Amino acid sequence: MRITLMTISLLFIASAALAQSAREPSKDGPWFGVHLPPHLSAEPAVIVGDRTPRPVMLPTADPRDPDFSGAEIRKNLERIVQFSKESRATHEIGSGQLWGRISGYASGAKTIEWAVEQFRKAGIADAKTQPIRQEPRATSWIPLSWEVRLIGDAAFGAGTADVVLESAMPLPPSSIDGETLTAPLIFVGSANASLLDHLDVRGKLAVQLIVPQGHTLFERGATTGRAKELFQRGAVGVLNLVRLPGNELTNDFNNCGGPCFNIGGRDGLFLESLLDRAAQAGKDGKVRAQIRLKSETQTGLQAQNGVAVIRGKSDETIIIDAHADAWFDGAGDNADGLAVMIALARHFAKPANKPARTLIFVASAGHHSAGINGPRNFIAANPEWAKKAVLVLNIEHVAQRNFSPARSVFADEYRQTVADSGEAPIVFGVSNDAPFLNGLAQQGVTRYGTNFISEKSTMQSGETGGFADVKAARVTVMQAAPLYHTSGEILDVISTPGLERMARFLAYFIKEASLASRAQINP
Repeated sequence: MRITLMTISLLFIASAALAQSAREPSKDGPWFGVHLPPHLSAEPAVIVGDRTPRPVMLPTADPRDPDFSGAEIRKNLERIVQFSKESRATHEIGSGQLWGRISGYASGAKTIEWAVEQFRKAGIADAKTQPIRQEPRATSWIPLSWEVRLIGDAAFGAGTADVVLESAMPLPPSSIDGETLTAPLIFVGSANASLLDHLDVRGKLAVQLIVPQGHTLFERGATTGRAKELFQRGAVGVLNLVRLPGNELTNDFNNCGGPCFNIGGRDGLFLESLLDRAAQAGKDGKVRAQIRLKSETQTGLQAQNGVAVIRGKSDETIIIDAHADAWFDGAGDNADGLAVMIALARHFAKPANKPARTLIFVASAGHHSAGINGPRNFIAANPEWAKKAVLVLNIEHVAQRNFSPARSVFADEYRQTVADSGEAPIVFGVSNDAPFLNGLAQQGVTRYGTNFISEKSTMQSGETGGFADVKAARVTVMQAAPLYHTSGEILDVISTPGLERMARFLAYFIKEASLASRAQINP
């Protein structure tokens, strides 16, 4: 048989066509043959295999303090996360669809009280709670129950039944008259003006695509700005398809201008693919959804900070803060930071580790609650300590594992993420760009292997903003991990060696800063 170039070309084309057809699901069946998404948390956002994270490597001269054992710190991490799990199990809020360690609720108070108990167990006599009352004009919007349901229609394929997008998360301060809204869906992609000028969103639920570049924090302005534009153009609601791993609740973004919901990665892929198939079948605009939302607004909430003081040889102070509240399990935001801070308090409470300067540990409340700002309330309650501060250290999500897309499912439609051997990148922000403090950060990389980003930063995000009135250097240690504010941020994605790495480095950092001159810290 003679094989010509034409024959080879035809065989290649046929093979490619077969491969493409194998990748694409059949268009027959329910919902145009698009694979249905998994149930909420039916599979993890990140696959954590048998290979453990890279071990802790310590300088030879470093003391082997058992308080910094990763296994010991993880025990505290697990207890902190358990407060969130109890919030979920008891339906602390409404239907139990929202849970966490929430300031103004029992879960938040129990976490702070536990932290103070740990300070006392460490031998710190001066450990207490300090009350916080929500600011008079502040309000807390709380979703009690909700549902986003795609309405089945036999025209979309035999057997098409309603599908509930279980990863839907309402955003503050969404409200729906009569608590129910039904409307057709329209996909608006990135919702840029160049697209919207050709689309009619009036009376429809607009579906916009959000592809976070590492962290939803960086998408806030664009997401809410586009949502407001959609409402101004007549949309009755907005669904944000947040392209994140797994099928998780994502509690970020707010003030969209109307009823606004985030949709998780797998649900979002299903909905995007479904709307594509509907357009191909000539049924564009026929897919409808029913949204239900019940919410409430609260005022006058009460919370508390947990504060512990270790007297040093000097009454100058170093303030060390980690916020205790969280949405969902909050293993990385900020259970890991709080667990590391508890380990630091135990270490410096030992007489052999007495610091040169007085250390003040703050388990702060209100990071996620309007009008309850733990740092600002700490300063108001303790003006002399704040006045004598030479340094503020904020420990905020520090040990979440890094991960990358690896495993394919659904014939290349979706790639699951798999954890790797190290922690996600960490920013070390120094408000005054002090060379001495930045030099200590470099020591963290070389001595302990902390995964600090390579560029110096003056970032003052998160809790550090509440300490703005403290006239001293402010240091923020913070990961910008993709699972931020999602229900996928569970214990499995936290690196046990990463907890130890960070605790040992921060003990070194605090000791060196305690011994340094004021001029070195605040040049």
